[in-house]
Amino acid sequence: ICGRGTVFLCPDISNMRESNYCLFCGSFSRKRHVAKEVLSIYDAHANSIKMSRKLRDFRILNTGWKDFLTRFMGDSDRFFYSEYFPDIIPGTRIEERGYCEDIQKLSFPNDCFDLVITEDVLEHVRDYKKALVEIRRVLKQGGYHIFTVPCRFDAPTLVRVDTSGDTDVFLTDPEYHGGGPAGKILAYRTLGTDFLDDLEEVGFDSKVSFSRPSDLQHGIVNSYVFVSRKA
Repeated sequence: ICGRGTVFLCPDISNMRESNYCLFCGSFSRKRHVAKEVLSIYDAHANSIKMSRKLRDFRILNTGWKDFLTRFMGDSDRFFYSEYFPDIIPGTRIEERGYCEDIQKLSFPNDCFDLVITEDVLEHVRDYKKALVEIRRVLKQGGYHIFTVPCRFDAPTLVRVDTSGDTDVFLTDPEYHGGGPAGKILAYRTLGTDFLDDLEEVGFDSKVSFSRPSDLQHGIVNSYVFVSRKA
């Protein structure tokens, strides 16, 4: 992301996806993989997000509050970022280009972004299909949703919470993920083999980019990123 190289702090390759940080920008494997896919589409000749000037020509929504992408793209007037804060009305502008947003009902107009980035968000959304429809709505024709989400590629989606009614009904022991501004967040599901069908049904042409041995030079290991184009 920063273009200065990566130093791994943890030699345990099984834990490198989240625990190995770049000493210069603080990014870890998942974010570097997202950055790689973004650059492969919008500025293949750039060595990093920081060094890309062409990327600033596109309207981008990043659903991450003050993360590494925002740190290096936040000076662009075409870069927007959001987070869901339970105590703030969705759609509220908190900073010049920073918004509180419910991804199931975005406040932005149709066809306004070239790229939407979400990282490990959809598993925490009560109705992830509604979120996908909303993301597609705000994307321009041919725009991309580049994202990560925990996924089982050898089994169907594991539904942890029944959301068919107004009240959540737990089907398994609650699972929470933490670290964002909202603290620990409930995981409604772990997506599975049927997820690509969901993406196609909504209107995306999608692929999954799995990390390769050659990606280790960029500090990307044990990682995968979904790349979906508005069909």
